[in-house]
Amino acid sequence: MGYPIYTKSILCYIEANIMNGKFDYAMLGKSIGFSQAYIREIFRNDMGCPIAEYIRARRVKCSAMDLLNSDKTIIEIAYKYGFNNPETYTRAFYKITGMTPSKFRMGNLFARKEMIFPGVYSIGILDKKESRSDINMTKNFLEESDSTILYGVPRVFFGAYGGATPYPICLKACSEYLGDNLEYYFTMVSCGAAFRFVWNTKAWDLSNVDIYHTFEESNEVYANAAKALGREFLFLGRDENTAKEEFISFIKEHIDEGYPCIALGIIGPPEACIITGYRENGKELLGWNFFQEDSGFASGITIDESGYFVCSNWWENTDTQAVMCLGAIEKDKYTTADIIANAVKALSGRMDCGYAKGIKAYDAWKKAISDENNFSVNSNYMLLFEKMLCQNDAMSCIADGRNCASLYFKELAGADSPCRNSYLEISELFRKCSSTIVEMQNLYNGNGNASMDDMLKNLADKEIRDKTCVLIETAKKADTEALGIMEKLIHSF
Repeated sequence: MGYPIYTKSILCYIEANIMNGKFDYAMLGKSIGFSQAYIREIFRNDMGCPIAEYIRARRVKCSAMDLLNSDKTIIEIAYKYGFNNPETYTRAFYKITGMTPSKFRMGNLFARKEMIFPGVYSIGILDKKESRSDINMTKNFLEESDSTILYGVPRVFFGAYGGATPYPICLKACSEYLGDNLEYYFTMVSCGAAFRFVWNTKAWDLSNVDIYHTFEESNEVYANAAKALGREFLFLGRDENTAKEEFISFIKEHIDEGYPCIALGIIGPPEACIITGYRENGKELLGWNFFQEDSGFASGITIDESGYFVCSNWWENTDTQAVMCLGAIEKDKYTTADIIANAVKALSGRMDCGYAKGIKAYDAWKKAISDENNFSVNSNYMLLFEKMLCQNDAMSCIADGRNCASLYFKELAGADSPCRNSYLEISELFRKCSSTIVEMQNLYNGNGNASMDDMLKNLADKEIRDKTCVLIETAKKADTEALGIMEKLIHSF
């Protein structure tokens, strides 16, 4: 006789603790509430194999994602997943996949999500990507089940993949989980965020760097990356008429199919985060959030064994503004021409409801920085602090974005394209823009350890701000020249 509810609980415990070294069967027993012998019996009846054999196979499959998407050595990966030495790991990996870890790393298989039990997903090893036509739309969940959790979605945080922009970081993590092996810089470029720069001409505005400003249609930046990957994209925004049940229905539908959702908000400000599961029919959400360990935002949040946040007051957070999903492969990907056209669109100078965008944003930025009336060591501390935050955001936005753009065009140049010389020139111009902004960052935080007080004094220093204005012009010139070449490329495609 099978006990699927208990088996699901066992599987969830295993997936949440898959990287904890030696597996603790005693803790499993305490968590489930049964003896180890009874747990082994239940598990074998429902899964058809001993639990120890299953755990070893799961460790192998989960390690496959690291093999494909990280630069960790095979020895590091072996230890991470609880194997005592690389030889043991290699034998176990070969038994499951028919090849060694090093051969798998060079092969054409995919490490991506698969359903391992109704309501439980984690990493599997497949020989092809899933397309829309591959999805079994029949819901075969336990009638009494009120949860689905996707285990193995990579964690997101500031600095993940060397990035500083939440939405592209979330895209990269979700794409890894779905089996797309792509670089962070491509997620930045494909959505258009790599080319953005915005400055509110009416105020020092902390929302300048929000990526929804990238284009005139705020949701366009979110959909672009899905189009670049050839994936289905679905979006649900929140307004005064949106009901919590609509969000829950959206989340459950896509999580039940094995697709993580990207949300704005949930914990803290309306920045992107990942929803990896739900419990209690959506009352509780699980996932990764950039602010889940920030005491200023994470009141009432608990942390699951897997590391995922568990949040039940997510709807009460009025900064929970949208939820979206990258689904199955459904059509052709964006071409290089499409991506460059969007880059031109984002970088072109224009005004939009008081916001200077693209090249025009440099002039607005320079004007704000050069206005002596706004800066003084005797000025209101909080006002000066807000200006420093805006300055830091602007510098981080451009340095991160143009560095990603430079890497993308450098890669295009290496593909033996007839446009190779143009790509190399664009890459160098974006590199110059990024390095110019890094030079600007050093004016305020030269040794990387300056206190906020020191940074505020530097911001109030007219000589430093004069140097900043010179660097703004240098960055603007590099961006303007890159824009001109991209505009010519569009006409040549």
